[in-house]
Amino acid sequence: MTDRWRWLWVLVFLLGCGGPAKTGVDLKHEAIALNDAGYQYYRQSRFNLAQGKFEKALEYNRLIDRRSGIAANLNNLGVIAQAQGNLEAAVRHFKEALAVNRELNDPAALCETLNNLGLAYQGQGRLREANAVYQEAYDYARQLPPGPLLALTLTHLGDVARANQDYMTALNYYHQAVIADTATNDRRGRALRQERLGRAFLDLQDYDRAGVYLTEALSEFRRLQDTGGIAAALKGLTRLALARGDKEEAELNANLLLGIYQIRGQEQEARELEALLDKPAKK
Repeated sequence: MTDRWRWLWVLVFLLGCGGPAKTGVDLKHEAIALNDAGYQYYRQSRFNLAQGKFEKALEYNRLIDRRSGIAANLNNLGVIAQAQGNLEAAVRHFKEALAVNRELNDPAALCETLNNLGLAYQGQGRLREANAVYQEAYDYARQLPPGPLLALTLTHLGDVARANQDYMTALNYYHQAVIADTATNDRRGRALRQERLGRAFLDLQDYDRAGVYLTEALSEFRRLQDTGGIAAALKGLTRLALARGDKEEAELNANLLLGIYQIRGQEQEARELEALLDKPAKK
């Protein structure tokens, strides 16, 4: 029995059982509600609960063969797997979502999924493959109206260049992303790019410019109440203070960052930060 006929049989079975029959419209609405609930759990870092909601939403979307919903659920499951450190599962989910989106020929969905797949490849150290999918995502992003996907893709291309220590290329991509953010008045996006520029200048030991970008990013993230962004900027400022030999400033920023990690249950990140503080200061 093929997968399509198996799901059709299950749907007929469910609709024929006792109680009010669920229509395709009902299942669609329930799938959307489940996906929304999963997203809320994800934002709270309650990944197991989020995964359960996304899996149930995927089940419903497959029952009614709602392809866009299937792709969205698979993308979300990939994000959860990546957050849990299961990169193999993340790649598998993103590839399956990508196949569905290729059938739909939706440039925005393709761009988003390719960016997700690239992040998973980066996590596995597969930088060449990550760069290839980001380049494909960039081709789709240029087909879209001005929006966040172009800046996101440019940022990821910059991240690969930075990982390869090609800092001039990385800075060029980041600056292009800032231009895209400015054109759409995307304050959060601009703050994200400022944080990336701060990291790059820190790598280049240009501490003054690193400090300017990281401080501006932190200020904007605080205005937006973006906890993830605040954590990223504080981590950069902690590293900057250590590089400058300012242990007191480093501990001040690190204590703020540890508070965020504790609230979000990020024990591994907290241990890594404590290890960073224990390293001898640079002379």
